[in-house]
Formats: sequence, structure tokens, C-alpha cells
Amino acid sequence: MDNFAILYGKESNRQLLTDAAVELSWSSARDEIARSATVRLRNAADLKVAGMLMCFSARLKGMGVLHHKNQFFHGPIIKYEQNEFTDEWEVEAREMSWYLAKNKGTRPYLKGEAGAELQRYIKTTGIDFRCPSLGFNLDERYGTMFHSEVILDVLQKAYERSGYRYHVDVVRTDSSFYLQVVREGTNTLVPVFIPEQMEASTAGYSIEETYTVVTAQKYKDDKLASSVTKMAVGAVQAMGRMEEIIEVEEDEDPATIATQRLKALSKAKQIKKITVKHEDHTLTGLRAGWMVLIKTDHTSKWIVESAESSFKNGLYTVKLELERRE
Repeated sequence: MDNFAILYGKESNRQLLTDAAVELSWSSARDEIARSATVRLRNAADLKVAGMLMCFSARLKGMGVLHHKNQFFHGPIIKYEQNEFTDEWEVEAREMSWYLAKNKGTRPYLKGEAGAELQRYIKTTGIDFRCPSLGFNLDERYGTMFHSEVILDVLQKAYERSGYRYHVDVVRTDSSFYLQVVREGTNTLVPVFIPEQMEASTAGYSIEETYTVVTAQKYKDDKLASSVTKMAVGAVQAMGRMEEIIEVEEDEDPATIATQRLKALSKAKQIKKITVKHEDHTLTGLRAGWMVLIKTDHTSKWIVESAESSFKNGLYTVKLELERRE
């Protein structure tokens, strides 16, 4: 196959697995820093855990499929099972960022602009980690915890203050890789799906992440210094009282934070699930956090909450859980 490739690597050894692959699937979800991949193989040669699974597709024209810019997955094999009678393999891998969930830091202290401090701290682990300004300051001593937990906590705080969610992406270079914090919905390649592509589609609403009351609290020396509560009266009457409590930093205004978050949280979330079949190799990088468009009698914007992709017999199948973007 000229436009798709699966490669295995361990130290200096490289093995092309494309012809042995029966099916490849990969997935991502919000609040996960590493995508997962599973490949089913037949008559493959010996594979090892911690060997690297590398997947490529013809995302860019004019270059070989194994060019680094065509790579959409790179990470360690964390588990495999080999059928000793049929020589079939099922191999599970995670993106390189998975290692941040396997190592802990000892009481890290983040003080300063949140994005810059998160970038500084994760770089001390030896991983090239890049994070934009997140728009608020931190002054927090964390406990001994996994590096991934620190990342997710800081990005959750950014969401609480700005209403914007972020995810961690892996960017390949010609000789290495780096991790990049990206704001949801800022992808430059925006897929457009039409009803004719969809095998299934459901639509609805959810209040699982809805809050009709928001309280912002500020602490100083472990004592409550100020607290502001904002309430969406109409939403309380329509959906009931659901309160979110947010701790703000010393240089932040609780009233401003509470007002901003109430505006973002007090509406029911419009949701959608679709299953799409396609042959577009450029969409192999589609992941949670991307914005996609659905074109019917009008064009609507959606954010991918989770994505499950598979490739078999030259055809992609993508199952997406979506949240409406206003």
C-alpha cells in the first residue's frame, strides 16, 4: 500500500508491518494526554514491549509516505498478546506523552504565568513541552503526583477561568518530537462532513456538565478571604440548583471569575454522535479537541469530545462524540 504504512522500531531495528496488519484503530478523548492505538497483525515477526509503533498516511502530497510530516501516531507498545496457534497478534500502544503518566514529580511548585510555569516544569522531565500563555497566574505547591496530573490540573484551571479547553498534541519533527498544548477548535485543517458520509447520527442535549450557580472563592494562608456567588435565576428555575465552586488565585477577582464561568456553564450542552466512512488520508490526525463542521441545510460547528478511528481494507471509519460550538 503506497499511501499508508505501519512501522515497528526497537533501537536501530525497523520492521514494516503494513502487509501484516489486519486492522488498525486509534482513539482520543478529552482529559487524556495520550492517544491510544491498537493494531491486529497476522504472521508478524517478533515484537517487544516498549518498542515503538509508528503510523503514517499520505497526508501531504509530493513526499514519501514515511516522511515525518505524514506520521500521525508514534509511541511505545505497552501490551501485546500473541495467539500461539494462529500467529495472530493484538498490539496496544500509547503516544509518547504516556510517559508523563508513568513518572511522578516530588511536590512541584508553580509560581508565575500558568502556561510558562507548566512549560518550565514539564521541560525539567527531559521532554520538549510547549505551552502558550493561559491568561492567569499560579502560586501553587502540588503534592507528589504524576506529571500528567499536573498538566490536566493546570489546563482545568485554564478552562475554569477562560471557558476554553486545551489538549496536548504530539508534533513530529525530522529527527524527534515535541508536545504542544493546543486550544480546542484551533485546528487549521477543518473536516466538513455531510449526511451522505454518515452511517449513523444521533443528536440531543446534556446537563451533566451544566451548573446554574457558580461560587468563586479566594483563600489566603489556608483561610477563606472572600467568596462571591452568582446565580442564573432562569436556569435554576428550569433545571434546578447545580453549584460549581472554583478556587481563584490571589491576584484574581472572584466576582469576575464567577460571572464568566456562569455564562459558560449555565446552558444545557448540545451533543451529537456520528459515524463516518471516508477515504481522506489527511484526516488521520483527527482527535479530541478538533473542530469539525457538519453541512446540512446550514453549516454547524462542533468540537470533538472523543474520536475512535479505524483503517481496514483501504477505508477509514470514524466514530465521533461532539459538542456544539456556538
